[in-house]
Amino acid sequence: MLLGVDIGGTSVKFGVVDEKFNIVHRSNLRTEKGISEKDFLAAVAAECAAVAKEYPIERIGAGSPGYVDMDAGVIKMAVNLPFRDTPVAKYISDATGIPTVVGNDATCAAIGELYAGLGAGVRNMVFVTIGTGIGGGIVIDRKIYLGTRGDAGEIGHICVNVDGEQCGCGRRGCWELYASVTALKKRTARAAKAHPNSILARQVEQEGVSGRTAFNAARMGCKVAQLVLDRYLDYLAVGIGNLICIFRPDVVALGGGLSGEGDGLLKPLCAKLNSDIPVEISKLKNDAGMIGAAMLHRSIEEAKK
Repeated sequence: MLLGVDIGGTSVKFGVVDEKFNIVHRSNLRTEKGISEKDFLAAVAAECAAVAKEYPIERIGAGSPGYVDMDAGVIKMAVNLPFRDTPVAKYISDATGIPTVVGNDATCAAIGELYAGLGAGVRNMVFVTIGTGIGGGIVIDRKIYLGTRGDAGEIGHICVNVDGEQCGCGRRGCWELYASVTALKKRTARAAKAHPNSILARQVEQEGVSGRTAFNAARMGCKVAQLVLDRYLDYLAVGIGNLICIFRPDVVALGGGLSGEGDGLLKPLCAKLNSDIPVEISKLKNDAGMIGAAMLHRSIEEAKK
């Protein structure tokens, strides 16, 4: 059996995956704000060791947001996590005695979707995660494309506005500044403030701002919320359209928190794309990252063939 570890800013999910890609055991840890690197790694490694006592784990794979050097097993940097050139793979392997690899979380989600989700019957796929930022994974001829340094797929940083906002990566106009959940929340908050008598403003006052706020208000007939979504989906469609033009995949799979909107997201997005390439919601949803992390060893080996 394999152990997949899905590291996130709010929690770490652990899943034991069998040979048929079923998750036969689940557990999780909350990600404490301000926790040190040492304490965080110790908690993750301790849970891996505890799971390995209950199941015959052969390999461990971990996925994390941020920049990952897969060859070195190092997470170079991750927002909201205490990682700076952190040798995560070595730490877990030393603590458990089990071979461990690490990869970007969106890459892992794409691998999971390839083996056990929408990609099970296709050869080429682009996986897009829409969350705090935008991440992605690229599958070519049923192999995850990792690039020369193992860090390909940072699609959130393709430029969609050359004179646009400054991004933390150092560039301007990156796609995730306009089409992530973070971007949608900012656009929602601005619109609510500008239109204090709208249904959207009332929703924000009652429930705060989330990625679902504009969708909920639009379903209630709010024209302000609909304008927010229309503009947001314009940017989302621009980026996905670019990926379709470059890769011409069999399918584009959407994951991440916003994919939970289902047809409420998919139908208007596809109408704007007007493409012959199908765009679908991830079949595995929140399990894609765990399953993909568990399959990371195998995927890396196949990518190198």
